[in-house]
Amino acid sequence: MIYANYEYYVMNYMGRLIQEDDFQRLALRASQYIDHITVNKAQKNADMDAVKMCCCALAELEQQIETAQELSQKSLSAETVEGAEVQSESVGGWSRSYRAGGSSAQAAVEAAASMKSERMSIAREYLMQTGLLYRGGGFCRR
Repeated sequence: MIYANYEYYVMNYMGRLIQEDDFQRLALRASQYIDHITVNKAQKNADMDAVKMCCCALAELEQQIETAQELSQKSLSAETVEGAEVQSESVGGWSRSYRAGGSSAQAAVEAAASMKSERMSIAREYLMQTGLLYRGGGFCRR
């Protein structure tokens, strides 16, 4: 179940970062994460604004994660010479400079991992007061 549609994203969340063609895919990933952390309790509360807003915020984060992962793949497939990535090239008086192999790919991977750890912070921001994050527990009786 996808908790927010593109119209909600633009009109209510007032989002501008995600294009309509990409929203469905990103919102699906965000909704799956919401289901995971709420142990599917969000499905019974899909009409809650907090759930929809959380979906939109997480979809934007998913887009950032996807972009970082794409950058890391591009860096890994960049032209290399003896383990070094081409950093810059010039044409007039031809020159080429290199950087340590994989450094930009590593930076992109670390950025994606850092953003993934932000998911729960975003979920708490929107869902903390709803009771959807409550996983049980309580008083022990003897």
